[in-house]
Amino acid sequence: MARNLITALLLTALWSCAESDSEAAFSDSNTGTGGSLARFTIVGDYLYTVDNTTLNSFDISAAGEIKPRESILVGEGVETIFPLSGFLFLGTRSGMLIYRIQQGGVPQFVSNYQHVVSCDPVVANNEYAYVTLRASDCREAGPGAADLLEIIDISNITNPHVVASYGMDSPFGLGLDGQTLFLCEGAGGLKVFDVANPQNIQLLHHLTNFNAIDVIPLDGLLLVIGPDRIVQLDYTNIDDIRVISEISIGV
Repeated sequence: MARNLITALLLTALWSCAESDSEAAFSDSNTGTGGSLARFTIVGDYLYTVDNTTLNSFDISAAGEIKPRESILVGEGVETIFPLSGFLFLGTRSGMLIYRIQQGGVPQFVSNYQHVVSCDPVVANNEYAYVTLRASDCREAGPGAADLLEIIDISNITNPHVVASYGMDSPFGLGLDGQTLFLCEGAGGLKVFDVANPQNIQLLHHLTNFNAIDVIPLDGLLLVIGPDRIVQLDYTNIDDIRVISEISIGV
């Protein structure tokens, strides 16, 4: 019952939900939890959104009142936003942009990583960013684009660089919990990897009985979002991932 209630509550803000804590404005505990395809997120008292060219920030510290702050032109093709430890990682069709959240919630550009034009969500931890590049059905994909998972070393946040690249089959969104990476391949299902060694990641499972577009890991629970349903998985035992529930969405 409680697990299904979690899913129902998350449906009200599927791509980004958060709690506010004024005493720790940029802590991970009050950062929005959303999928890797999210276009908005909450960090502390601030809401951040992206459109095709712009990173926008809003002060939401006062209940019932949203105050626009900064709107920063960041270039063409911005698709996704992912928060981590006081930084914002923007996935664009030509690369990944990293912004530091300064005092007052204002984003400041730190660095970027460029790749061949393709569709590009991103998740990260304190050492690595994980980026899927999709070319097979991405209209914006440029010459030389391929379906890949790229692992980028961000231990030096000012100098991100690729440490490994793996071929995938039309990858979409992805999610990270510790050393476990969940990667969506649309109609191809969901792949689960052990990424403890970036140079030699291990495929643990390939679940093919649903269409997976994006995922949200929640401490042993995984929401798998597809075009027609949301599937809730229990991965507390990574060797025995089980379906708990399904909710139909769309038409």
